Amino acid sequence: MQIGEMMMEELVGYVTGNTKRIQVTQVLGKGKLEAGKVAKITHTPEKLTIKVLKGLEETGLVKADGKTYTLTDVGAEVESRIKSL
Repeated sequence: MQIGEMMMEELVGYVTGNTKRIQVTQVLGKGKLEAGKVAKITHTPEKLTIKVLKGLEETGLVKADGKTYTLTDVGAEVESRIKSL
């Protein structure tokens, strides 16, 4: 999926606007994980982690495959840009 530079900046802004979104995106940048594992790694209650994952999924940055979550291609690009900030 090809998206414009302005849209990419908006997505980066969306993620960087919330510490938990940043943490979850960075953790998923390392690979596919279940919500419970993401919660443990980020030291976040699982219920909140699932809420963050759902928000990232709704914006097209994360995709769910059963119980596991992974970054989409766009999500991986956003995660890469966040690293370079």
